Amino acid sequence: MKTFTVKFSAFVFASILLCAAFSSSSCKKDKTCHGKVKVIDTAGVPVGNAKVKLAAPSVGGEVTYEDLTDGSGNVNFEVQLPAIFDVTATKSTYPGMVGTGILRLDEPGKTAEVTVTIE
Repeated sequence: MKTFTVKFSAFVFASILLCAAFSSSSCKKDKTCHGKVKVIDTAGVPVGNAKVKLAAPSVGGEVTYEDLTDGSGNVNFEVQLPAIFDVTATKSTYPGMVGTGILRLDEPGKTAEVTVTIE
């Protein structure tokens, strides 16, 4: 009877350890890279509704993301793989003017920011 109790206790202990190991949150890390681009003009005024393009070379071709800034000149991107992006910002009411920069998204779970001036 003593052997059965020891074996049963060992089984319960092992089951509790397995449950704890599978339910821990350390495996659920945020693997998404977050980027924020702020677009301003030469006077430092935020540019709303500007077209922002992120582009990076890749094995399968160029990877691009595009979006428009909000009223405060900001746009956020969520990227699944780390990369260094060339940033290009344009706005139709600023003909011939462009803003460029580099956004380095290489730390999953963290947000990188860049400010681009359209000139």
